[in-house]
Amino acid sequence: MGHTYADVTVIGMCRGTRIRRILVDTGATFTTLNEKILAVVEAAPIPGRVPLEMGDGRRVRARAYAVRIKLGRRAGPAVAVSFRGAKQVVGVETLESLGLTVNVKKRALQATRPEGLAYFYTTGAPSSQQPDARARAIA
Repeated sequence: MGHTYADVTVIGMCRGTRIRRILVDTGATFTTLNEKILAVVEAAPIPGRVPLEMGDGRRVRARAYAVRIKLGRRAGPAVAVSFRGAKQVVGVETLESLGLTVNVKKRALQATRPEGLAYFYTTGAPSSQQPDARARAIA
């Protein structure tokens, strides 16, 4: 085993900034960034606080922000959190959003799906089997 690091670009509402050698933490749900970087990129704050439990059992209430994360050639939306004393990491929600996973043998990121493709799941019958919307409105 070992640690996996990556270079990322964090993009906010008006600008972006590059972070070199950030830890990719498959035990972290969210990407965690410091407030200074989030202010520089003018990340969009999400109202309220997010309750988080740390690996050591401590609980914190973090601020959450909407950002765009670029890892290699892939970029997509992400929720970044920030709280006092936080170590900057890329979390699994960001990896999932970008279609990436960690190859622990190579200590590198690898694709889980083709670039630009996202999977969405629905409940019920496939859309080809759904009744026409006009027919539902008339019935």
